[in-house]
Amino acid sequence: MKKFIGMFLLFFSLNSFAATQKIEVLGMVCAYCAQGIEKSLKSLSEVNDVYINLEKFFVLVESKNDFGIDEKKLKSIIVDAGYTIQKIENFNETIKSVRNKYEK
Repeated sequence: MKKFIGMFLLFFSLNSFAATQKIEVLGMVCAYCAQGIEKSLKSLSEVNDVYINLEKFFVLVESKNDFGIDEKKLKSIIVDAGYTIQKIENFNETIKSVRNKYEK
C-alpha cells in the first residue's frame, strides 16, 4: 500500500501543471503599456510567467500552483494602471504553447 501511495504521489507531482488565466484588457495599445503591466504582475510571488499580446488585447498569467491567481489582485493591478478588464477566464494552454503560436 505504501508503495502504491508513493507511486501515486510521484505520478501526480510529475503531471501537475500551473493554472493559466486569460485577461482581456481594453486600452492596452503599446509596448510601454504591456511592459508596465508585465512588471507589476511578475512582482506577485505566486506568478510564474506572463505573456501579453497587444494585437489581440490579452494578458496571460501563469501561476506557480494549479489554483491560479486571485482575480481581485489581477484586477487591482490592471485597473490601477489605467486599463479596463473585459473579462478574466481560466485558459487551458500553457504560456509556452501560446508564445510558440504567436511569435512564429
